[in-house]
Amino acid sequence: MKISDDELIIALLAGGSVRRAAKVLCISPQAIQKRLTGDLKKRYEEERLRLFGNISDELNAASELAVSTLSETISNTELPATIRVQAADSILRHTLRYYEAANFEKRLRALEEGGQREEL
Repeated sequence: MKISDDELIIALLAGGSVRRAAKVLCISPQAIQKRLTGDLKKRYEEERLRLFGNISDELNAASELAVSTLSETISNTELPATIRVQAADSILRHTLRYYEAANFEKRLRALEEGGQREEL
């Protein structure tokens, strides 16, 4: 039975790896690697990026709700102080991680742009 390109891409996206996709499709990982070239590889990468984009959008929306919930928890004087402090600590820790990641990305981009200028 021939496995269509669509079936192959779906299995790769759902499985997260060639090995898992091969197991689901009952074929060898080498068979997948052999087919995953050219236009099919490009199409798979595009679908993968689209899927991650959708997930990222959902996480951003959920993050807004999470920050709002934590902010409400901090201001709710009826809650025990320990819970309010934990909420505040959580916001501070995640804010720090966000800024570290953003700063890292900014520095990486600057390095990449510097490297591209040197190549010209």
